[in-house]
Amino acid sequence: MAIKRYLLPVAIASVLATNVSFASSTKQSTTSNDKASDLVMTLTKGQATIVQSFPSLGNLEGFVVKPAGAQQGQPTIIYADKDGQYAFVGALLTPNGDNQSSKDNQQYIVSTIAQKALSEAKNTAWILDGKPDAKHMTYAVADPNCIYCNKLYQVTRPYVQSGDLAIRWIWVGFLKDTSPGLAQAILASNDPIQAMAQDENGFNASTEQGGLTPLANPPKDVMDKYKKNMDFLGEFQFPGTPVLIYQDQNGKPQAAFGLPVGDQLTKTIESMGTL
Repeated sequence: MAIKRYLLPVAIASVLATNVSFASSTKQSTTSNDKASDLVMTLTKGQATIVQSFPSLGNLEGFVVKPAGAQQGQPTIIYADKDGQYAFVGALLTPNGDNQSSKDNQQYIVSTIAQKALSEAKNTAWILDGKPDAKHMTYAVADPNCIYCNKLYQVTRPYVQSGDLAIRWIWVGFLKDTSPGLAQAILASNDPIQAMAQDENGFNASTEQGGLTPLANPPKDVMDKYKKNMDFLGEFQFPGTPVLIYQDQNGKPQAAFGLPVGDQLTKTIESMGTL
C-alpha cells in the first residue's frame, strides 16, 4: 500500500514510543474507567483526544484516539487496564489466536469512516470504469504513481470487462511531484477511460511512474474536479492508497485499505453491492 507519510498517526505513535515503560498515571480517579482514560491522556501528553471508549477483553478498556488540534492523522486504538497501570498499542490476541484489535479497528474506526466516506464520495469527480448496472460496484481512491493502485487496476480488468464489477475511480495526486499533473491529465481527458488505461498499462514499476504525460497547465474546470478529490482525501485522512469504499450486500458501508490479494480480492468483490 502506498503510505502517506503525513497522514499516519505519527504524533501518537512517537509520544507512546517515548513511554516504553507505560508507567501508570499519577492522577487519582474515582472509577476504573477514569483511571484508564487518565493513563491514556497522560501517556499521549495532551497530543491526542479520546474519541470513543469501549470495553475490551478481560480487564482492558479500548480507546479510539486521534491527534489533537491541527495535527493530521488517522484515529488509532490504545488499550489500557481499568486500574490505570499499563497501556499498549498493537495486536491484541485472544487465547485461540484471533486478532481482537483488528476486529475492534474494523468496528470502531473503519466502519465509522466508511459510512461517512460512502455518503460523500458521490460528490467527488469520480470516473466510471465498467457498466453502470454492474452487480458489484465500488469507489477506488488512487494515485497515478501508486504501484498498488496499478496492481488493483490490472487485477480487476477481468471483473470489469465481464460486466461483473464497476469501479468509480477517484484520482488524487500526492505520492510524487508528477502525481497531481497525472491525475489532472486523466480528469481533463475527453476519454478518461482511455487515459486511465494509458497511465496504468504504461506504468513503470521500477520507477513507480504512471504512463501518461502530466498536464502542465490545467484549466479551471479540471482544477475544480481535482480539488474535489483532494478535499475528499484530506477530509478522511486515509492511511494510504488504494482505498476501496463500497456498500456490501446487506447495505452496510465498508472500506478496504490497500490491495486485496489472492482470494481476498474475489471475496471483497463478491461482497459488494451496488451504489
